[in-house]
Amino acid sequence: MVTAVLVSWKRKANMPAIIGALRAQTVPVEVWVINNDGFNDFGADRLVAIPWNAGEWVKYIFAARVETEYCWIQDDDILIGDNYFLEDALAIHADKCPDHILGTAGRGLQYKSPYYWPDIVDRDGYANIIKGHSMLFKSELVRQARIPRHPSASDIVWSLDTGNGQPVHYVSKKLSRRMEALNQYGVGYEFRPEHIRERETVCQDWLSERTHALA
Repeated sequence: MVTAVLVSWKRKANMPAIIGALRAQTVPVEVWVINNDGFNDFGADRLVAIPWNAGEWVKYIFAARVETEYCWIQDDDILIGDNYFLEDALAIHADKCPDHILGTAGRGLQYKSPYYWPDIVDRDGYANIIKGHSMLFKSELVRQARIPRHPSASDIVWSLDTGNGQPVHYVSKKLSRRMEALNQYGVGYEFRPEHIRERETVCQDWLSERTHALA
């Protein structure tokens, strides 16, 4: 069984379709919704209602409380495109990265600028960083790392922590092609042109912190 942890804020109109797609999977899925903008549970199994925008990082707090073997995290601007998606994702995870994170897009990490590079989207491959818009991992993994409290790049910190900075997470092009884009309602990363520089800085800071810790 898989627990899906979803965060809702400005894109609540997308939630019924997202949850409907999760309910239709060939593997059992328990759905948790963290609602940063009200008390609507959208038909989820569990609701965490927060009366302000607590940010994306709160999903890791509640992922640490998941009791099923696997946890699935996805953003509220994408849709699983078919009923066999999670079944296939579980098989790919077991084969390619059973102790780490499976995703549909990722990045490498370099030890000199640019740190947040290269992009791994249109091919299969191992990555240092899995982009947080879709992640599958064993639930025990999230309990082995710190909660990555960053307002918009928590996925970088958590990927690097759980992989010790190494390219051990896996990006699946097969799965990426089976997801559909939904309306972003003006709050996607492309509406924030500074986000690449911000993510570059987070990678640099993580490397600096690790260097100091090992000194």
